[in-house]
Amino acid sequence: MAEPSPVVGAFNFRDLGGLRTVDGRAVRPGLLLRSDTLQALTPADVSYLAQEVRLELVVDLRVGPEAVEQGRGPLADTPVCYLNAPLRDLSPVAGLPPEEQARRFYLDHLAAPTSPLATVVRVVCAQAGHPLLVHCAAGKDRTGLVIALLLRLLRVRDSDIVADYLRTAANMERIVHRFRGWPRYREHMARVPAEVYQATGETMVGFLAGLDSIHGGAMAWARARGVGDAEVAGLRAALLTPA
Repeated sequence: MAEPSPVVGAFNFRDLGGLRTVDGRAVRPGLLLRSDTLQALTPADVSYLAQEVRLELVVDLRVGPEAVEQGRGPLADTPVCYLNAPLRDLSPVAGLPPEEQARRFYLDHLAAPTSPLATVVRVVCAQAGHPLLVHCAAGKDRTGLVIALLLRLLRVRDSDIVADYLRTAANMERIVHRFRGWPRYREHMARVPAEVYQATGETMVGFLAGLDSIHGGAMAWARARGVGDAEVAGLRAALLTPA
């Protein structure tokens, strides 16, 4: 059973420390965190993130109007730096089975020349070693894509990437319930199949397979998008335990 989250105002928050790499190393705790929206953080949550975690940067993947409309939440009143890197949210694809919607969304972002995905990777590489949090609205799709790509660049085992993704599944009921009270997300839920708001292992397994078969793996994708080997080497040196 997972430990209770130290953050109560975000339902899908977690530290990625401890995930294992294929060469026996592990992600160092306290440096790479993921979450759903931070707009409902409690004062205790803010204190934990700003003073205990000593968070230095929030990377918000929500699109601009969404981020402005929903707001940054109380963390905006702290010295924590903020970057909006807008990844479009999932829109239904006509004729595509619901269980394939998220996987296609992830792969489309990898292929899109206008997606800021590579910029996000470069920022995380530059910030590596300093506590950083990546989030979107639910912390499932846009965050799931970015985190899976970063973990692959770190050479984290696929089984650990999938297991981390599936931790979101246990949080989706509370997230969906909350979204029903927020008009923007209530309207989005009305437009997409209900399965879009579920997290399944098949989605992440399919994404990782597509990353390999279509792009030649995470490193090949990064090189093609202008992310240098030295940047990735720095990411690994800063975020992984010694070999």
